[in-house]
Amino acid sequence: MRTTLKRGIGRGATLNGNGHRAVYPPGVMTPMRRYTVPPPPARTTRQLVGWLFRWTLIAIVMVAAGLAGGLYLYQHQTLASFAPHTKNVIQAQHLLSQQVPNASQPATALVIGYDTRKGIDAAIGQESRSDTIMFVRADPQLKAVSLLSFPRDLEVPVHCPNQPIVVDRINSAWSRCGAQGTVATVEGLTGITPDYLITVNFHGFKLLVNKLGGAYIHVDHRYLNTQGGPGGYAKIYLQPGYQKLDGQQALDFVRFRHTDSDLYRLARQQQFVTAVRERIASSFSIFTVFKIVGALKGNVEIANGAGGAVPADVALSYLKFLHGLPSGHFFRTKIEGLEGINTLSAPQSSMTDAVHQFLSPDVSAATKAHDAALGLKPKVTKPTLNPARITTLVLNGTTTPGLARDTSYKLGLRGYRTVQLSGQQPANAPSQSYFPTNVYFDERQANGHRAATQLQKLFNNSIVGPMPPEIVPLAQSAGNPLTVVVLGSSWDQTLPEQSISIDTTPKHQPPVVISSPGTTLQPLRDLRRRLPFRVQVPHVLERHSALAELTPFRIYKPAPHHKALRMTFVTGPGNIYWGIEETDWSDAPTLAHPTVSRAFGGRHFDFYYSGSHLHMVVLRDRGASYWVVNTLLDELSNETMIAIARGLQPLGQ
Repeated sequence: MRTTLKRGIGRGATLNGNGHRAVYPPGVMTPMRRYTVPPPPARTTRQLVGWLFRWTLIAIVMVAAGLAGGLYLYQHQTLASFAPHTKNVIQAQHLLSQQVPNASQPATALVIGYDTRKGIDAAIGQESRSDTIMFVRADPQLKAVSLLSFPRDLEVPVHCPNQPIVVDRINSAWSRCGAQGTVATVEGLTGITPDYLITVNFHGFKLLVNKLGGAYIHVDHRYLNTQGGPGGYAKIYLQPGYQKLDGQQALDFVRFRHTDSDLYRLARQQQFVTAVRERIASSFSIFTVFKIVGALKGNVEIANGAGGAVPADVALSYLKFLHGLPSGHFFRTKIEGLEGINTLSAPQSSMTDAVHQFLSPDVSAATKAHDAALGLKPKVTKPTLNPARITTLVLNGTTTPGLARDTSYKLGLRGYRTVQLSGQQPANAPSQSYFPTNVYFDERQANGHRAATQLQKLFNNSIVGPMPPEIVPLAQSAGNPLTVVVLGSSWDQTLPEQSISIDTTPKHQPPVVISSPGTTLQPLRDLRRRLPFRVQVPHVLERHSALAELTPFRIYKPAPHHKALRMTFVTGPGNIYWGIEETDWSDAPTLAHPTVSRAFGGRHFDFYYSGSHLHMVVLRDRGASYWVVNTLLDELSNETMIAIARGLQPLGQ
């Protein structure tokens, strides 16, 4: 038997089978072994900082990605929640402009504020009514916002689908045939096809104000009514002065009209819009946007002719535009020549003028009105060139076929002298990769730069410059025009409507005032110990004014840690009010952006205009501010307002 032992492989073998010395295998290894892992090399301070930085960066990226994704979903869900969802609004979409403007173009929205009948009104069959009908136009090119409100008692031809036209109050269109009736009626009245329709119920109105923490509004006099219900009208109790109103108080204020008229009601509505804008601008942040969105979701519908929700980039662009609106570029257009008591009417010429001012606000109106009020000579500006004097060659800097030909034709319709290249040359630029549109001018010709600047207004995102060498031969081939327009791919291929603003500058007139320091002297002496700032006495008053019977003087706290004194004056038929506010709250939201500032006799004054009307003059002295506030409809002349403000003198002097 042959074994490993015999072959000398086993441990017991001494000699192998051939008589040689045995060879042993390796020893058996133990199944476990205990040992100590050597410690890693110690990190240097630099390595430790790098490690911490890398993981912090990874955490930030993960959180940012999560927030971005969440914001993206929130944004799209939010905008979708504002899209039309009721039959009432969906049926009106086809009446809106089918070409929705982009964020760089002017856009017009018809805003309808309506109530929902409850309680007794609902039980007796009263329907929902549109209490607010207002056009809002945002013009990024002029950097201006215009408002045009329609009195709800204005008698107009009411248009309802498949129904005969009837003459009735404009707000009856909503109760007769809903949103489409209001859109059709307003379009028939003004000739304006709105780009957007925005409907807001009053619950959303109140919720918006409350989410913003209230809205600061100039309350022109004391509003008091304690008798509500079927036998009366909405209850209200507001004291005069600049103060923060909650949602219900603001709604009561803008809807009130029982001691004046529908015109003042419109003025209160427009004042509220201004106050909300100031409130948002004073505390604008992403959290403010969330508050606004949260308040409006479910209470607002925004419709456009293209259907669906407003694109996110367009909505954000308009928010940024409103936040950065220059002072004095917020225009409140009025319909002049209104007549009537229970119902109102206006001649067509008044409506035409109001529409023109609404569509073409004069952004220089405040400056011209201020100079006129002070008796200053207006600055001479070079007039706009007649389009017939501007020769231009249009070249295609893109790959869009026929773009230069079509644009040249459109400019010709506007009155511009368009020229062509000689022979059969295609109207192409040296390159088809232009992004912004370039408007070039011939430096050798007079008015070249003025002509190019004027043309630039027709092409969004365009730039102006002298003709570069590669364009000069093309210009020579076309007979050396004054300008050459090279179209870029960023142009939206639309030319904005050109319109000429109506000059609404009031003529200079003497102030309608009287010297009457005794009217307020003794009451102010009695009140000055309760105020932490120096009191100013109005030595000059509007000639037909007297102290209001209800709350002529009021001391109150407009904000924490601040005090104010309000003097209220009445003029006209006894229901038109203006006031003087004295306070140590010198950074109130309404004071943020004066239109003009000027010094008289070493004293600093700020002027706040609404178009060509001076709404408020503020004297600043020793950390306090003293405001002269015009009536709701700015019925005191600019000269009168300035005279009253300059007549303020410290008590005891």
